[in-house]
Amino acid sequence: MELEIIRFIQSFHTPLLDQLFQFITQFGEAPFKIMFVLGIYWCIDKRMGEYLSYSFYTNLMFNHTVKNIVNAKRPIGEEGVRSLRVSTATGSSFPSGHSQGAASTYGAAYLILRRYKSAIILLILVLLVGLSRLYLGVHYPKDVVCGILFGLTISYCTYRLFLRSEDKSKLYLATLVLFLPFLLVLPHHPAHMVGEYLGFIVGVAFEKKYVNFKVKGRIAMRLFRFMIGIVSLFILKWCLITLPFKGMVYQFLYGGLLAFYSFAGYPYLFRWLNKGKH
Repeated sequence: MELEIIRFIQSFHTPLLDQLFQFITQFGEAPFKIMFVLGIYWCIDKRMGEYLSYSFYTNLMFNHTVKNIVNAKRPIGEEGVRSLRVSTATGSSFPSGHSQGAASTYGAAYLILRRYKSAIILLILVLLVGLSRLYLGVHYPKDVVCGILFGLTISYCTYRLFLRSEDKSKLYLATLVLFLPFLLVLPHHPAHMVGEYLGFIVGVAFEKKYVNFKVKGRIAMRLFRFMIGIVSLFILKWCLITLPFKGMVYQFLYGGLLAFYSFAGYPYLFRWLNKGKH
């Protein structure tokens, strides 16, 4: 039944739709979601960006845990199924990481914006990302549907916890403790993910105590701040990748350094460059 749904959706394929859905699916991939979250954190609303980041990382840990427990096979290679952009189809099939990540990130954005028009746009984006995973032949319908439901649930739960928690660092650490046993015991230990999350926790705490940057300035200045931040982050990532190191410890430190730079290092840098004038 599920394969029939995939084949039906793919029966409308054209070269244009192939390109379109390969573009749409990127809204559910880590690079775009990270730019979305950091853009808000650096340039629009620091508190909103912090919450979005918490929802983003909680979603990643949940998705990795469930994927490794279920260990479901993808439809890739099934008769009559065209599979495109398979390089992004990593891990097992259930639930869809793209669909869940899009629902968690953009669902979290709606919970803060609370605007009807934004809800429609964000919902359409989430549904299109889910549809793209079926059109590209890398997920079953149940992967997409459950992924969206999981993502929306995570965004709501993290939102309520974020609002009620006075000590955010304790909340973040408690969330890590909840998932850590699964992340360490299950196959494919995500050392970089744990490192990123700890880098986020330490970075946010460091920023609050020693940096305390303000999100102000004209639109042009904020766009410039965002572009410099993304470029510098990718330069740092490239430098770390070129180092002749491998293994879990390196992956852990790699993720931690990137996250710490994103949430504390770069804010400190642009605050210093502006000489305290935000």
